[in-house]
Amino acid sequence: MRMPTRPDHRDVVRPRTTPEAIRQLIARLTPRDLRIMSLVWEHRVFTTDQIARLEFGSYHTAKKRLPILYRLRALDRFRPWTPVGTAPWHYILDTPGAEILAAEHGQTARELGYRRDRVLTIAYRSSLSHTLGVNEFFVDLQAHTRTHDTHLVWRTARECERQFGDIIRPDAAGRWTAGNRSIDFFLEYDTGTEPLRRLAGKLDAYHELNRITGNRGVVLFYLPSAKREEHLRHRVPNAPVATATAVHGAHPAERVWTLLNASAPRRLVDLRTRGLVQPSIPGWEDIDGG
Repeated sequence: MRMPTRPDHRDVVRPRTTPEAIRQLIARLTPRDLRIMSLVWEHRVFTTDQIARLEFGSYHTAKKRLPILYRLRALDRFRPWTPVGTAPWHYILDTPGAEILAAEHGQTARELGYRRDRVLTIAYRSSLSHTLGVNEFFVDLQAHTRTHDTHLVWRTARECERQFGDIIRPDAAGRWTAGNRSIDFFLEYDTGTEPLRRLAGKLDAYHELNRITGNRGVVLFYLPSAKREEHLRHRVPNAPVATATAVHGAHPAERVWTLLNASAPRRLVDLRTRGLVQPSIPGWEDIDGG
């Protein structure tokens, strides 16, 4: 049945959050829909293209299904302002979707940590582009695992803050496995707004983590331009921990990373120094497949 539209908008009128609306939503959800809802909740926001690469065979299929999830209120969406053209739809978790995810864990939406007002603020924050950039890094790697013998374990900034908050605050942390080789990494996604001295200063905190825990995860600086990369490498010719740089737009799994004390680019999985036993990131010892 065609959904009614508001008189002054082309957007659909969606049902209120009621037990009946949630029951109808549950009846329409597929396992893939539930995965999408979980991913959007975990990573806060995804564009249509990002969700398509994660869960669909094509952009066209995603473009047909996601509006249905919006109309059913599994997801909400917005388009940020852009000076030229039209921004893509950005999807976030809606309240009925949160109720369903929470129920799967025997919780209420509040116990899950969901608050609609907080979720909606992502649309207006200046940090939106940073969040999307970090998520694009994740999408590139996760989509790669769909067609290659690779595996990704990912920890978001929120998870990292809970685990390392008093020492380091990376934008994400992960374990990348290709074949029978693995590497742990911390991601520092740079948009060019922080002074270089602050970026360089973060390495002291990673060195402190290394000293306390023995962790030797590689610190990845993902930078917005080759010029910015050059300036950072000039400022920090050597680092107290393994550190590599690359520029936005390069696929993070490929041969695009250059260690600070080297000149030849390497694949992500090849950044681990030969002969070095890399301990797991603390708390990750029981992760299977890492």
